[in-house]
Amino acid sequence: MTIRNKAQTPDRLVGASSAAAARIELHVHIKDGEVMKMRQVSAYDVPAKGTFELKPGGAHLMFLQITRPFKEGDKIPGKLKFEKAGEVSAEFQVGGMGSASAPMPHSKH
Repeated sequence: MTIRNKAQTPDRLVGASSAAAARIELHVHIKDGEVMKMRQVSAYDVPAKGTFELKPGGAHLMFLQITRPFKEGDKIPGKLKFEKAGEVSAEFQVGGMGSASAPMPHSKH
């Protein structure tokens, strides 16, 4: 998913939610020695007039305590929460394992 900020000022993605999961966390992958690990972060910075990309193996959203198993091709409604832009509706498309499929936001971002 690529988040586009068309505003003249930077913004931050500070959360996400969906009825399909008890919570969604913001995560990044980091290399600790020879081991790749995931870490939860509080926000992602989205530059003014710029973009921020979420993708497998990098910054991503982690759905926790899902209400039912996701199947490839499912479209999961949800919301992205920004510090300045507020809540923005999004549709998350479920890809296959290791797939580069990503959510498709519906907003000014």
